Amino acid sequence: MKTPTRYWFLSNFSNGIGGINFEEAANFCCVSPRTVRHWWQHGCPPWIDRMAEISKRMIPETKEWRGFSFSHDGSRLLTPYSNQSYSPSDLLRHFYEKQFSALTRVERDKLAEQLAAVRSDEEAEAIRTELDYIAKTLEKLKDSPILAPAGRFNQVVKK
Repeated sequence: MKTPTRYWFLSNFSNGIGGINFEEAANFCCVSPRTVRHWWQHGCPPWIDRMAEISKRMIPETKEWRGFSFSHDGSRLLTPYSNQSYSPSDLLRHFYEKQFSALTRVERDKLAEQLAAVRSDEEAEAIRTELDYIAKTLEKLKDSPILAPAGRFNQVVKK
């Protein structure tokens, strides 16, 4: 018996004291308990190893998974909801979307912290001071002789 098969028997048919429940294992494999005991002591046929491997990959029989199954060719996960099934690429895309949304959330939180720092009162006052300086410069430029229409000045430059 291969080690993964032995672990599979222990995890699925444990008797609670470190061994397996031969009755349950026999019912699952459609053999007698004596046969399961023989497998446990001397090794099992390859089809049991394969069945244990496949059984590890099956959909669990729990309330949450009720109604889910795989298509006959194994290419899609069928859901209990009408017209909803998923291919491996659909599930992979969903996984990537979740990963990227988590990264986006982290980046958004960092940007929010940076924006909060920019929105401080001192920073706002510095921006207002710069805007006042720019407005004064534009006022002076408006009265400049360079912008005088038709060669006439708005104000006398020399007195």
